[in-house]
Amino acid sequence: MLFIIPVESIHQNKGGVILYDPIKNTIVKQYTHTREWKRNGWRGGVLYGDYLIATDWTHLHYFNYKTWQYEKSFTHNTFNDLHYLKIHEDKLYVVNTGLDAIEVFTNPMEPVFESRHFIFNIGKQARKVFAQRDVNLNNKYNDLYKIKPHSCHPNCIEFAGKRTLVTCFRKADRDNTGEIIVLETGKRMFRTCYDCHDGQIYKGNFYTTRTKHGTILVYNNITQRDFPIPSPDKTYSLGGKGWWRGMLIIDEKLYVFASDGYRKRKRRARICTLDLKTGHKEIKLVPVSGDIFWDTIYQPQLLPET
Repeated sequence: MLFIIPVESIHQNKGGVILYDPIKNTIVKQYTHTREWKRNGWRGGVLYGDYLIATDWTHLHYFNYKTWQYEKSFTHNTFNDLHYLKIHEDKLYVVNTGLDAIEVFTNPMEPVFESRHFIFNIGKQARKVFAQRDVNLNNKYNDLYKIKPHSCHPNCIEFAGKRTLVTCFRKADRDNTGEIIVLETGKRMFRTCYDCHDGQIYKGNFYTTRTKHGTILVYNNITQRDFPIPSPDKTYSLGGKGWWRGMLIIDEKLYVFASDGYRKRKRRARICTLDLKTGHKEIKLVPVSGDIFWDTIYQPQLLPET
């Protein structure tokens, strides 16, 4: 079992891809991308055919994991502070954090813009929670660095039956509160707010990372429940400091990474392996490969067996 992971070193301002063995805790292969920009790290990533499609701040990068070569990039005028990616019904969903939006493209290998959904503008509940923004779609946001303040700071997207769930790290009036919003209606998933980052469905249950609290929240039978849900059905404590995100669940094991938390020190990301049956956990430092300390991990993927 191997993970293919877009990676970032904020400290060294580098980005690329690693092939990582979570059992042996070894980096099997590594690719480092060269780009002149204020933030070069690779962040979200999704597999499509033979490719890892990965985000950096303003671009999508197409990395052929079979030949282990970067092939091309794609950008769009509105791309800014890109986070996670998702393929659903052969469409590419891009979480555009800078514009507080989800952008949808057909033909993932040669993206064609289809639609854009501003989180703060999707329903009465969302408008109450998140501040409105003045977004000029004629601007070249992919020429800009940080655009702040964000209204809702979407991070991750997950599909739960007829619902599209978007984790939002920031409320308009308070930092680090963490809403999860239904994209179709603007409804809130929780009655209480948490600093959620990732969201993944496993065996019908919804798992989310409570980022700075080192906690996993579990909500059972997510597609059959009414929102908002008053409280989690189960929690797991990971322990340790860091920015817990980058989650995969495979064969009753939950793997989640802790990034350093933007302190720009020469630190490494960590990985926690959590047994969902027993609750046993093990935390390890991600190894150094060459001279690069990968400190930030967003969205690992399981490499298909060949």
